[in-house]
Amino acid sequence: MTTPWNRLPALSLKQLHYFVTLAQLRHFTDTANHLAISQPALSSALRQIESVLGGKLVNRTASAVSLTELGAAILPHAERVVNVARRAFSDMNQIVEAGGEGTVHIGLVPSVSSLLFPTLPRQLAAAFPRLRVAFHDQTNDALITRLINGQIDYGIGALDSSVPADIEVFPLQDDPFVAILHRDDPLAGSGHLPWRRLIDRDIAVFSRGNIQRLVSALAESNRLTLQPRYHVDYIETLYGLVRSQLAVAILPQLYTTHLRDPDLVAVQLQQPALARTVALMRSAQPLPPLIDASFQLLLKTLRHRDPDQAASNASP
Repeated sequence: MTTPWNRLPALSLKQLHYFVTLAQLRHFTDTANHLAISQPALSSALRQIESVLGGKLVNRTASAVSLTELGAAILPHAERVVNVARRAFSDMNQIVEAGGEGTVHIGLVPSVSSLLFPTLPRQLAAAFPRLRVAFHDQTNDALITRLINGQIDYGIGALDSSVPADIEVFPLQDDPFVAILHRDDPLAGSGHLPWRRLIDRDIAVFSRGNIQRLVSALAESNRLTLQPRYHVDYIETLYGLVRSQLAVAILPQLYTTHLRDPDLVAVQLQQPALARTVALMRSAQPLPPLIDASFQLLLKTLRHRDPDQAASNASP
């Protein structure tokens, strides 16, 4: 019996690219026009994929295309193959045309930027002078998705239940949660703040990422009635609500590294303590040797930071 791996040569990157594009556009004519091929060629490529994989991937009507259950399950894997191939080809082009050694794509959630900049880019440049480094800031959920899809090589984010088992994680540090208060707030003079003191207060949190999930889980498990009234996307909006004395903001301490506003005070939340774990993450798939070497350098540097400097970076 032929194993699935032995059937792989029957599939081409071009065919997988056709399927991914069709899944995005959900229309045969639009997909054929976008790819500059005929509709019969598109149909033939799709039939070939379905024949090799042994199942129907799309349902086609006169006006639209929908994915079957099998097609929806296969799509993330096809996207990962296409994304990795596209980046690899781009790197090969760069090596040939510019004498470089490719590009490493590093994802990060914005709050961890103080762990990286300005030191680490200089270290990477010194150790790998011909390797281009591209940084991609995004929410934690987007970082995980891009890791799974092969759009970034590795990233620094926060651990929670959304991180799948096939992502390798390398914990770096705990990042405790704090409340951001206006300096005139009666709670601003506290050395630490029990969560129950925020009951009946209007609270501002980020609308995306895992911070809201962590806060909601803590409130539910401890039977706290918190009121997240404001859900925002950007930290300046969060701080603006506190400056206006409209809300108390809740966020991890690393966000406050560069907070220098005399009207705002950060107070650590306790009883119970809540912290997220910041970690370096990568797919379980092997990385090219040079990119893997850059990962190892980053991991070693982040895990052996000067303790005094690390503490300074984390202080509000």
